[in-house]
Amino acid sequence: MKRQGSLRAWSRRHAYSLLSSLGALLRQPVASLMTVIVLAITLSLPAGLHLLLDSADRVSANWQRLDTLSIFLDEAIGESDAVRLSSELSTWPTIATVDPISPEQGLAEVTGQLGLDGVAERIESNPLPWVLEISPIADADPGLLAGRLEALDDVDRVIVDLQWLERFRAIVELLERLAAVLAVLFAVAVAFIVGNTIRMDIHNRHEEIRVLALVGATDGFIRRPFLYSGLWYGMAGGALAWLLIEVGLALLAGPVGRLSDSYGSDFVLSAPDLDLIAVLVVGSGLLGILGSWLAVGRHLRRIHPS
Repeated sequence: MKRQGSLRAWSRRHAYSLLSSLGALLRQPVASLMTVIVLAITLSLPAGLHLLLDSADRVSANWQRLDTLSIFLDEAIGESDAVRLSSELSTWPTIATVDPISPEQGLAEVTGQLGLDGVAERIESNPLPWVLEISPIADADPGLLAGRLEALDDVDRVIVDLQWLERFRAIVELLERLAAVLAVLFAVAVAFIVGNTIRMDIHNRHEEIRVLALVGATDGFIRRPFLYSGLWYGMAGGALAWLLIEVGLALLAGPVGRLSDSYGSDFVLSAPDLDLIAVLVVGSGLLGILGSWLAVGRHLRRIHPS
């Protein structure tokens, strides 16, 4: 019974501090809102960059094979030899698919891309050879595979243009590291913003805090309402950051959709999932508590110098 009574008393104290700290924020709405807006902008920047990188990863995953190898066979190779070589290559463990393209198909594709429909019919001698479009498996090394294919007798040239894809992956990796650095910096900024706000509140209530300390109030009793204020600031900033991201996605949905349609894609920007929302709201609340703890601790050390 005694333990239950102590637990109830502890719960009542924290519930009172939780609600009273919320009431203190609501009594000064302009100042509180300004702090929450600053926190929201600070949090939305790394979160928005994270969503952008997530969308980029999703685009690269949904792309058709971009590391396709084009094998140009010798001009003397006919249809039977090309089909035979295609069947042989399809049995290689590092190759997913092999698509033979005849000279007629290749010429039709080239003239179609150049807008020269009908020109293929006027060409007496087709200069194009048989081409094999090869898609390696997901974990295959296209460069190593290209070297093996170039060593074949019937192969004239192997073309694989992966330089731009490697550059794209390098840019994504750079942006991922930048997002991680920004997340750390902005997390520190959130703690300092909340800490500075709490410090100003402490300054306004300096005499009240000193009186509480003189009558025997514990450091925990003095610190508790400020910690809950930091929690409210942080969680409100995280929630508003989520709303800012949603508004930004809504504003970008139209232009992104038109750009995607122009490339024949169904790409859309990914919305924040529950994990990201939880990190924004809960994580920002914890950072608010940290900033408040540091601000109150500094003031308590001045009251009780060691």
